[in-house]
Amino acid sequence: MVNELNLDPRTHVKVTNLDVEVLKGDLKEKPWLIESEGENYVLLEENQYDKIINLLKDLLEQNVELKMEQRILNEMPIDLEDVKIVVKKEIEDKNLHIDEAINKVKREYPNLFHKIEPIDIETLFERII
Repeated sequence: MVNELNLDPRTHVKVTNLDVEVLKGDLKEKPWLIESEGENYVLLEENQYDKIINLLKDLLEQNVELKMEQRILNEMPIDLEDVKIVVKKEIEDKNLHIDEAINKVKREYPNLFHKIEPIDIETLFERII
């Protein structure tokens, strides 16, 4: 039985009095799937764990980047990359939410966005006719 269990993955645990019964496969296969007192655990090597954490961080960063790009594109930027740089700086410097940073950039740097005037439909039809 495990004497101590902590959610901090870097906590070192000393295991004593551990009865191990191989139910399937062998101990050379990794990761190990462990059942203890009705709970299931996965035991990984440290480098495997680090790879998974880094992969999750990369996916999260890509997800945030994609959401930011979509929200910026909704505001009709002239140059997406320029606006992204300024928005990222606002987020990092002032700890703003993506939408708040985009609105602030749009207010302070309107030249980075297309100016779209409302269209008067009646006037448009008069020009055509």
